[in-house]
Amino acid sequence: MLMSLLYLFFGSIFLFLGADWLVKSAVYFAQRLKISSLVIGLTVVAFGTSLPELVISVNAVLSDSASIAIGNVIGSNIANVGLVLGLSSLIFPISIHYQRVKRDLYYYLVVSVFFIGFLTDGVINRLEGLILFSGIVIYLISLIKFKRIVEIETDSPLKNISMGIILFTIGVIGLYYGSGMFVDGAVELARIIGVSEMVIGMSVVALGTSLPELSTCIVASFKKQHAISVGNIIGSNLFNVLSVVGIVGMIKPIVSSGAIFSLEIPVMMVFGIVLIPLGLVKQPLSRIYSLLLVLGYFTFIYSLFSI
Repeated sequence: MLMSLLYLFFGSIFLFLGADWLVKSAVYFAQRLKISSLVIGLTVVAFGTSLPELVISVNAVLSDSASIAIGNVIGSNIANVGLVLGLSSLIFPISIHYQRVKRDLYYYLVVSVFFIGFLTDGVINRLEGLILFSGIVIYLISLIKFKRIVEIETDSPLKNISMGIILFTIGVIGLYYGSGMFVDGAVELARIIGVSEMVIGMSVVALGTSLPELSTCIVASFKKQHAISVGNIIGSNLFNVLSVVGIVGMIKPIVSSGAIFSLEIPVMMVFGIVLIPLGLVKQPLSRIYSLLLVLGYFTFIYSLFSI
């Protein structure tokens, strides 16, 4: 038990630092190539927030633990709304600018329907993976075409090429070894406590891969700086479904249990749809709504282990 927990702990640290360093170096090189901050934000930085989910899922599928891959994506999408948005707003109430995010929100809900439809036969094949990945390409093109505002910081603190290369290399190594340690720890923990890999993927792994979003949002809330944008949370969820599942599905078909349709899939949809009424109520969000999101998330986690 201790070793599996240590693997999870150090794996999550490597994932967090690896993703952070890789994104910082990528932003630096993109700026050196005179790529606009808008394109950097929509591609390098936005995709970077889903790097932990991606490397974990790829590693899990190649290790014949596909349940962890699917559980990771669904669990992360639930955690981003219930835990990240809920906890951040509980610390410092934020506003959901519904008119600005409604296009992204409805696109995410439509994408989720396609994702669920592909899962009904128990597998995401390579063609379905390609279709999902095409969805993120279409999304990015639409963002650039309509020149939508993306609230992502793209300034790189790096000052020279050598530091950029070093951070990029360390970031890749951190993601590689971190994902391996995290998957190994998750699989071993599932075996020890007698629950399925899907449950571990939905809970422990999903929480671990959501650490970058969670830590960033909480720090921002404590500093009372610019409020977390729910649009970025929706964007992260979009990348999880379209990029992570899409890329992993193209690498190797993802097999999933039909049991997720009884609890996990409905909860993911509920945590997506609930953003509509939350965006229409008086802003900023009341701490009561924020508390309900957090309680809803932990109720879901409790349900996973009690069923």
